[in-house]
Amino acid sequence: MKVCRIFLFNIFFLPLCSLAQTCDCPKEFTHIRQFMETNYAGFKDKVSSLFDKAEYVRMTNLLEKETKKKNAGEKCLFIITRYLDFFKDEHIQVSANFGSVKPDTSFIPFKETIQLTGDKISKLKSSVTTEGIYYFRFDTAYRIALVRDKTPLRDYAGVIVDSKLPSWKKGMVKFEAKKVNDSLLKGVLYLRNHMPKVEWFFLGRNTIGGDWQREGTTQVKNQNSGYQPVASGKLSDSTFCIKISNFNPSNARNIDSVIKASQTALETMPNLVLDLRDNGGGADFSYLPLLPYLYTNPVKTIGVDVLSTDANINGWKKILEDEDIPEQSKKSIREMIPKMEVGKGRLVNIAEDEIDSSFKVLPTPRKVVILINKGCASTTEQFLLFARQSKKVVLLGENTQGVLDYSNMRDSSFSCMPYILHYATTRSRRLDIKEGIDNTGIRPDKYLPAGSDWIAEALKEFE
Repeated sequence: MKVCRIFLFNIFFLPLCSLAQTCDCPKEFTHIRQFMETNYAGFKDKVSSLFDKAEYVRMTNLLEKETKKKNAGEKCLFIITRYLDFFKDEHIQVSANFGSVKPDTSFIPFKETIQLTGDKISKLKSSVTTEGIYYFRFDTAYRIALVRDKTPLRDYAGVIVDSKLPSWKKGMVKFEAKKVNDSLLKGVLYLRNHMPKVEWFFLGRNTIGGDWQREGTTQVKNQNSGYQPVASGKLSDSTFCIKISNFNPSNARNIDSVIKASQTALETMPNLVLDLRDNGGGADFSYLPLLPYLYTNPVKTIGVDVLSTDANINGWKKILEDEDIPEQSKKSIREMIPKMEVGKGRLVNIAEDEIDSSFKVLPTPRKVVILINKGCASTTEQFLLFARQSKKVVLLGENTQGVLDYSNMRDSSFSCMPYILHYATTRSRRLDIKEGIDNTGIRPDKYLPAGSDWIAEALKEFE
């Protein structure tokens, strides 16, 4: 069986940060901007047209002005996040790396406050919009008011109404975020020690991000308490089901074990449901045991190029230290690094376009339904590019997230703030033939309505 050479390892390596705790925001912003311009594989594509270049310059100039304001120490991470959001690529992320670093609280005297009148708070209590009064549902340490408060950086702010913690005063901004869509905000949450952290805020009916509950409403029981990384079982006498929650390297052994344990069912039952909902990806080698059960005809794979820079070469070398990565993949990386050394400053071909006909067509399962949704991303999408070429396979659900054109994330420390930048180092050549999927996703063969029983819908497909 041929081993796929498009690695898609989205792995974070987090070295301890021992740099200065007090950081100059203009300097940090410039460092991240220059790093992205040099090392992000999608930069030239994203800033290619005259319009894109003008918009990029306008955006960077605006944010540079924000870095020079007196409260920039508090908002520096948010400013950098807004810069990274320009690229619209979920393979660009920031994670905290506080480690043993003592938090920098020098900005607290300049911390932004928003004063809310008693009349405003009363109106928020009866609000039927997203705005309202919320409490921290785990220990009721705070109550906040979520208010629309548009600035160059944000659309909403979460403002302290009252707090049991002496370091948090009424009016202080607890979090601030930009609207992504009607159900999602992205911004920065200030932790108990006031250190900022990049955060997504999902807007539920009466919740924000699952952590904040609207005052006067009842908490909904967590539906994910029965989470399993891999699960399998019969749905009927003729239909078997495998659910895989992620393709992370650490889950690869679990996936392989479940498939081996299910071999009799896979070889005797005509129907298979593969439930990949909310599978955000991982590494390609994790899904290899599934491929023989899907294959019906030669499968075309478009390869990838890696942007060769010193930082990217070092990022790939770090993978060789990961014990979860199989030796075959490490061997491919060892062969790849010399090519990158020779091709510095350019996109280097590390995975050829290929047509794979190495599998044997198995008689069962005869039909495979794969359930997909917007939570499917990255490596899962690479798997689906293989699967949808099979005559056995039907994709049901909704469009996937669309996070694959630029991939193979590596990491780099900020210059002085205790955070890690994760960014894409490779570019798919699918883009050259107009087959990109970023921010669009892979479409199902048949859409399923939200709220319906998708397993029941899958069973109907076999009738």
